[in-house]
Amino acid sequence: MRILIVSATALEIKSFVSHPIEFGRPFPVPISNEHQTNFLITGIGAVPTAFHLAMFAKEYDFILNIGIAGSYNSKYGVGQVVAVKQDAFGDYGIDDNGVFVSLSNAGLMDKRFSISNDEISNSLYTNPSIVSVPWVDGITLGTASGSLNSINHQKKVWNPDIETMECAAVFYSCILLNKPFLCLRAISNMVEPRNKNSWKIQEALLNLHHEVLVLLGSIDTDDFFTFC
Repeated sequence: MRILIVSATALEIKSFVSHPIEFGRPFPVPISNEHQTNFLITGIGAVPTAFHLAMFAKEYDFILNIGIAGSYNSKYGVGQVVAVKQDAFGDYGIDDNGVFVSLSNAGLMDKRFSISNDEISNSLYTNPSIVSVPWVDGITLGTASGSLNSINHQKKVWNPDIETMECAAVFYSCILLNKPFLCLRAISNMVEPRNKNSWKIQEALLNLHHEVLVLLGSIDTDDFFTFC
């Protein structure tokens, strides 16, 4: 099976790659005996992620997005690896006289791309039994939360487990392209007023890369094509 492993930054795949990393185009890294694996560095954020997936995803059987995330839920602490079941563009919306209304709830965006609707469950596109890590709800933001005001706003509107800057773009692109996909994320920090001293990126990435190898060693083609 041809698998495209997508990350926003080179840091998030550094332990897999010993040669200079190419940005914006898939490049082969043989980390699986069972599958052909290519890596793609998109750049940070939903727009570059969606653009590069639209360019290259059709050439692959399965899209695996990996990276770090912030956690809103103490159940998923620093170092924990999770799979994203549902996601949303958390800051796509309308300010209605001080009340945030998501584009989905305003009727301006397909509800498949918002966690306000169960249809986005990734189990419709990828066999949920292929991972042993917890499934969580996420939001994707253009500006990472770093103050009590923004954190409380996201909790009130979405009540998410984790926050990233790309996962909803992976959902959006792969659903439209009818591609099986999975967003696998490791918690590098709790979502709190910005304090980089509390972040543990290397610990999170070590655990993430372990789970990637476990996943690649345990899946086969039938895991995906019987569920999409």
